Amino acid sequence: MNAGSTRGWRFAVAALLAIAAAGPAASRGSDRVEGLPATLRLDQVQLLGSHNSYKRYPSADEEARIRTLAPQYWDELDYGHPPLEAQFAIGIRQIEIDVAPDPQGGLYATPYQMAAPATRTAMMARGAKVLHFPQVDIESHCLTFRDCLGILRRWSDRHFDHLPVTVLVNASDFPPIAGSWLNDAKFEAADLDALDTDIRAVMGEDRLIIPDGVRGTHATLAEAVRAHAWPTLAAAKGRFVFVLDGNDRHYVLYRAGHPSLHGRAMFGYYDEQSPEAAVFNIQDPRGEEARIGRLVRAGYLVRTRADADTKEARANDPARLDAAIASGAQFVSSDYYDGVPNPHGYGYRASLPGDVLHRCDPAAARCNRVPSQMADR
Repeated sequence: MNAGSTRGWRFAVAALLAIAAAGPAASRGSDRVEGLPATLRLDQVQLLGSHNSYKRYPSADEEARIRTLAPQYWDELDYGHPPLEAQFAIGIRQIEIDVAPDPQGGLYATPYQMAAPATRTAMMARGAKVLHFPQVDIESHCLTFRDCLGILRRWSDRHFDHLPVTVLVNASDFPPIAGSWLNDAKFEAADLDALDTDIRAVMGEDRLIIPDGVRGTHATLAEAVRAHAWPTLAAAKGRFVFVLDGNDRHYVLYRAGHPSLHGRAMFGYYDEQSPEAAVFNIQDPRGEEARIGRLVRAGYLVRTRADADTKEARANDPARLDAAIASGAQFVSSDYYDGVPNPHGYGYRASLPGDVLHRCDPAAARCNRVPSQMADR
């Protein structure tokens, strides 16, 4: 598998300008959604997505801060993404947003004391903030969760027939770190509830694919998923899937009082024995191809990563990317698709076969058939 073409940042800018000039997306016909058969289900599509999608490429100030406070991590933090709108223009349909709890406001405001008034106000407000590591790796295309959601909603309003977008909401706890971070920031039940509230308030219920909608009349969410109850692209276009990407404590809190995630806005990473099982996060596909393929064929959604910590880019090594694609995981996240900042001139680029960012998933559907015959594998 070729690691992808090298059209680079100019391609991304051209794509963004072209789409902006075109205005609202024109309908592609009821039988196709962004070129894919509308009869495919959500779980039958493979996407090349982005990891830590909110993260800017480090500025000179950011680099100096990281090299001073956490020099051992500079190499793995030396990456970034174009704005979310540019990613969508390129064709990215799976993103990740890291959220940090800030129920009282101001917890992460210290680095912004000299920023513009609007920025200081945003960082002092109550509600989840968007950043990688407090005080160290903080630069983001959107500083608050609501700001990020607003970008998604406005883009969707202009491109209403887009493929469903999956958003991984990476809820991060930040315990104290000597010399750089003195607080103990943890997501509690109320903070997770607030994420749901933000999603519904900004996106609107009609734009969401939620556990209740997938579960339908099935006894549990997991039962519905195994019955292949995910919506078709025809039903899912223009909508968003949110997935809570946290830790085991978060998942326990999130489902408490919400069996099978009843009433929740997000799915989560729960084990196969759980009635809430629907989505899995298998970070490294190497050696896990058989397990991923089994989960995909069973109806679950699986996310994996094509690269991590800049290692594959520095070595120009597509082995992990190839394993991720071959596994059939629906979401293959990368930091190095066409259009990302590439000041080092790395040759590594991630794409799916055919140099595309989305395709029918051959692990989940008979992709060589006509649309009416695309049955499950």
